[in-house]
Amino acid sequence: MQPGENQSEGDNLQQFRLNLSSNLKDNSRFVDETTREREREKIAELFGHFDINGDGFIEKKEIAKADKTPKNIDGADPHLFANFLSERYKSLMQSSNDEWFFENNGVSLKDINKYVENMHAFNDRVIDRRGDSTYKLTLQGREREVTVHVPPTYDASKPMPMVMMLHGFMQDKDEIARTSAFKEKADKEGFIAVFPNATGWLGNHLRWWNVGNDHLFRSDDVDFIRQLTDVIPSKLNIDQDRIYLVGFSNGAMMAQEAAAKLNDRVAAVASVSGGMLRKQDKPRGDMNALLIHGSMDDVIPASGGVLLDLCVAPRVISAAKAFEVWADANGIKPTLTKSSGEPIQTYSAVDTESGREVTFYNIKDGNHDWPGAFNSSTPASKFNATDAVWDFLRRHSKRELVARVREA
Repeated sequence: MQPGENQSEGDNLQQFRLNLSSNLKDNSRFVDETTREREREKIAELFGHFDINGDGFIEKKEIAKADKTPKNIDGADPHLFANFLSERYKSLMQSSNDEWFFENNGVSLKDINKYVENMHAFNDRVIDRRGDSTYKLTLQGREREVTVHVPPTYDASKPMPMVMMLHGFMQDKDEIARTSAFKEKADKEGFIAVFPNATGWLGNHLRWWNVGNDHLFRSDDVDFIRQLTDVIPSKLNIDQDRIYLVGFSNGAMMAQEAAAKLNDRVAAVASVSGGMLRKQDKPRGDMNALLIHGSMDDVIPASGGVLLDLCVAPRVISAAKAFEVWADANGIKPTLTKSSGEPIQTYSAVDTESGREVTFYNIKDGNHDWPGAFNSSTPASKFNATDAVWDFLRRHSKRELVARVREA
């Protein structure tokens, strides 16, 4: 396995290339069948190394054990393979086990090959056409749709930032694009906007991002987002130090959870009318975060509690507490300021030496919507969430953050 040149440590698709030299900087290796056959051979060789008991499945304890005692595998790195398996174990296992996990053997070679081939198939379809292009990605036996909006100013020789926008409960990618006007923002400011769809019940109705990895929904949405951050930058010239996650409502909850797990590739996250579940993975630090929440939100209460005031719904912490969690993860202390002329309290936590920044806009009498949108009923009419989100995101770069953190 050869890591791509100038790649940071991690487990992205560029580093999970099990073949050829790292001198190839284009994606020709992905479309060459001979190359893919060599890749499958290396995967099979690595699989045999990790399947310690020889039962045809890899369990988590085998991953840990084999990774600690790697042997030389020509052209492939067992440590990267272990990282690949560990990060995607839940997604891969769901392919090899029945829907309700009664059979829980582990991950098979067939599942790994299927996963990688689905990634290749998705990669093959992505193009750099300006405007909207909609693609389907097969994940855990389900087709997932994503629309990639490329602005007219896109130049394949120059890297552009990428903003991934996650819609809310019972919405879809097209609705959040209209509400947030992020396509128009992308055209004006010069970034690539990505709009994926969550899975849904009753066909594609009742769409819901699987925050907290609820088994009822089966979809591993963190892995879905991880795949998008792998494939799209491999086909479009994305500035990989400026990949951002944005979400609304349930999508904002998902954006926060994904950012907590993918801080090796995401530079900043923005949550609008979202929340943080009491029982979910907390941020690991070095992640710039913006939270925007209305004080009168009756769907995801700003003061914390049960979603939609339903006793069977999950509980969220307060918006102020979520701000403190992000600030604490970054090792910075919050301060409170009051914006003049607007019914908004601004909580900010900034470390000027490292560049870390966490901000929380508490909108007085704000409702559960996207402030400033055409359908918003939030009183702070002068406050535009789209402008505020982009103004925050554009200030942050992963490379600059890492460099400044190291210096500090």
